[in-house]
Amino acid sequence: MAKYKTLALVFAALFLTTISFSQEAAKTDSTAGGVDQSKTDPASQYSEADRPEDNYLAKFHANDVVEKLMKTNLDQIFTLNVIKENYKDTHGDWQEDYKKCYDGYKVGVDLFYRRNIVYARVKLEENKKMINQFYQKISDAYKKDTLEMLNLCANNILELTLDSKSAADPKKNKVLFHNKMRLRVAYGQLDDAERQRSDEIYATSIFHYRVAKTYAIRILEEINPKEFRGKYDRDKADNRSRIWDPNKKTTASEYTNLKEDEPMPK
Repeated sequence: MAKYKTLALVFAALFLTTISFSQEAAKTDSTAGGVDQSKTDPASQYSEADRPEDNYLAKFHANDVVEKLMKTNLDQIFTLNVIKENYKDTHGDWQEDYKKCYDGYKVGVDLFYRRNIVYARVKLEENKKMINQFYQKISDAYKKDTLEMLNLCANNILELTLDSKSAADPKKNKVLFHNKMRLRVAYGQLDDAERQRSDEIYATSIFHYRVAKTYAIRILEEINPKEFRGKYDRDKADNRSRIWDPNKKTTASEYTNLKEDEPMPK
């Protein structure tokens, strides 16, 4: 009889141990290596007042929106990656801003692949706003840099204009004429960027600032090569959406070839 009681106690102990282990495993799965509740039940993050509709019509409309945002947001994130890498030593805070945009995009796309199309739309629309806010911060910095470059251009063109040799030397006169035209186009791009900023389309303003800086750099390097050649190599790489390599120096032939890439003013 005592033997049966001992076996019963052993089985009871094993049963309780198994239950406890299962509970701990479930707890671990839900918090660490398992399923994230925000992915399986994103509705839990919203109150009844803020929770989006999750019906057939909402899913139908969300599908096209999600497909578009997945592409446009990703394209802009790729551009942001180039920018934050090029200016990581002068704008260190951009690293954290980029990470937030990147992580937000991952959440939205993850929901899409889990076939939660309504909340994928919500998260990707939130991500779009986050990306635009980051672009606004970058646009502010680009505006400052572009204005500084154009001021330098104006000063150097003025000095060349006041040089008595410019009028008599056909070569210098040609340089002066071309760079006056470039400066006019650069300021036009600056105006276009301002219009985009007023419409809160900050990503497009970056494009116009890059074009303005391309003209400005060309002006400075042609008028005063000793002072400016090589100074803006980082900006030239960024203007072409390339990540700047500080260990690679631009060769003389590459400086000459820049002329072919630059759209000349008409």
